[in-house]
Parts: sequence; C-alpha cells; structure tokens
Amino acid sequence: MLKNMTVKTHMIADVLIVEDELIAANALSDVLSDLGYKVLGIFDNSSEAIASIHQRLPDIILMDIKLRGADSGIAAANEIHKIAPIPIIYLTAFSDPKTLEQAIATSPYGYLTKPLRYAEVNVAIMLALKKHHEEKLLQEALDKQKELHILKSRLLAMASHEFATPMSVIRLLTWKLQNFEEQITKESRAKNLASIQLAIKDINWLLEEVKFIANSESGKFPFTPTSIDVITYCQQLIESFQTEDAVHKCQIQFHTKVKNQELKIDKKLLWHIFMNLVSNAIKYSHDGGCVDVEITCDSQQLVLIISDHGIGIPKEYLNNLFLPFLRAENVGNVKGLGMGLYIVQQAVEAHRGKIAVESEVDMGTKFTVLLPSADSL
Repeated sequence: MLKNMTVKTHMIADVLIVEDELIAANALSDVLSDLGYKVLGIFDNSSEAIASIHQRLPDIILMDIKLRGADSGIAAANEIHKIAPIPIIYLTAFSDPKTLEQAIATSPYGYLTKPLRYAEVNVAIMLALKKHHEEKLLQEALDKQKELHILKSRLLAMASHEFATPMSVIRLLTWKLQNFEEQITKESRAKNLASIQLAIKDINWLLEEVKFIANSESGKFPFTPTSIDVITYCQQLIESFQTEDAVHKCQIQFHTKVKNQELKIDKKLLWHIFMNLVSNAIKYSHDGGCVDVEITCDSQQLVLIISDHGIGIPKEYLNNLFLPFLRAENVGNVKGLGMGLYIVQQAVEAHRGKIAVESEVDMGTKFTVLLPSADSL
C-alpha cells in the first residue's frame, strides 16, 4: 500500500475523514497515520461528522461527496463552513461537470478522484494546509489594518477634541494680554503666561502620544536602548511635575536606595512609561493627596513602582485595563484620550518587560513595572 509514497510529513495536523466506504476510509487512515498525521475520526454521514467538529476542530477534512443519508459531502461542507473555515479536500468517484461545479462553489482546497493515489493525497493535504495558513495570515493582516484604521480614526477624533481646550486657553489669554495690557497687573500677567505655558505643555503631550501610537501601530516604531543613569533621569522627570498647580494638587514622594545606576534602556519609552503613570496617579488622586514613586534597580533591571491613594479602578476594568480608549466609569470629568495605559504597555513590551497593577476603589492604585536592561536579555 505504501509503495511509491512520499516521505513522512514534517507537519503535525489533525485530519477528519468523512467517507461512506469503511474499508477505503480505514486504509486511508492507516496511510495518513504512517505519514505522521493524526486522524481524529472516520464518519460515513454528515450529521456525525458535524457533531464531532463541535467537539474538536480538525486542521483539515477529507470529504467524500457521496455519503450515507440524505446530505451529500457538498451539503456537509456548507454546514461545516458555518462553524469554522476548515479546509476541505473532496475525495470522489464523480468527476462530471455538474458535480464539479457544485463542489467548486464551496471553495474546496482540493478535488481528488478515486481510486486514490496516496502520494497525491499527501501532497494535496500539505498544499491545502500551507494555503490555509497563508490565507489565515493574510486575513489577520487585513483585520489588523481594519483595526488600525478604526483606532486612528477614533484617536484623531478624540485628539481633536482634547486639543480644543488648551488651544482655547491660549487664544483667550493671548487676546486678553494684547487688548488689556495697561489694566493687567504684573502678577496677573505672570499668571496668564504660566497658564499659556501649561496649555502648550498639554498640546506637546498630546502630540507625543499621537505620534507614538501612529509609529508603533504602523510597525515603524523603533526600540533604541542607550545607557542612561535611570535614577537621575527619573528624578528629572519628577521635577517636570513640580509646577505650582501640581504641587497644590498632589505631592510626589520619591523613594530609592540607589544613588546612580546605568542601564541600557530606551530613554524615550521610559519617558512615556513614567510620565503616563505618574500623570495618571496625580489626576486620579484626591486634592492634597500623595503619589509615591519608588525605584529599585541593579545592573540587570529597573523596577518602578508608582502608587496613589486616589479613586482606584473598579475590578471589572482591571482585565482590560490596557485596551485603547478604555476609561473607567468613575473617572468623572477628568480629561484624557484613554490611551495612556495602552502606550505604557506597548513601551513595556518593547523592552520585553512586565507590568502589573493592584487597585481598590477609593483606596488607590499601584503599578509595578519591570524593565530589563537591553544588555541582559
């Protein structure tokens, strides 16, 4: 039986045989097993075959067009494709134009006539599996492009909305400074200019986040680790939060037992991680609250822990916390794109790091980020 056959397949695939001739089906099953395939079962009617698919999906189905019962193999194929896009190869003694036309309408991955030549069956299975894998990759790419298009459309809409507020502040205060120059006191002028600077800072922040997402989702996002003193750098980032309004809103306490530590980290990504987590901790803290930033590190990795005692995150949001545009129902009127934690996760994954979150409503939230040094991977 195995004479003149091809060598064993290198792929492990689950095969379902639907064939009304039991002797032929068992012979085919033996051959496929010898070639390295796993035969999940043999059925001679469509109802039992479909029932088995509900239990376990095969990688490929070898389907006889003529089956026991009222349904043909073609009808069975139509029903199977409603369950899952499983590749099907027809095995049949019928090669008339009408049968062939009906079979082609179900988009089979092969059509072999009996008596079967087992070497051809093996080649047909391998080609079908390869074609199905390529089609699956193509569909995933198309789905990703569709998802990216939706993501960018939503991002553009939300960014446009978020840009409106700081732009309105800049226009109003600039108009005020230009038209009421003589009436404005020195102290009021300084306060207005500080508000303009803060609005510009908000715009720059939004631009950085939009640019980050556009680059990372298009596959152009670079991971460029360089040696930096992570302790000094994080201290500098904390200082950028020490404006008069921020200090009034929330105190930031920095904790570390390490004075200096050089690690090979992507500085720009660390900026996104640190700034988003600390910014969120401040935004969702109560007025007069405190945010704790703790850093522990050695020559192999950086561990960043950011804790607040604010509104917390409801449990039902924790599992999907890093999805884009997700904002918990308890954030109220706090502004944001809903992209910060998504960006943080992307940046952590680029480092092959880890991130964990613990939170309780009205008690606070703690994020723990582990970033390995690039030279330790």
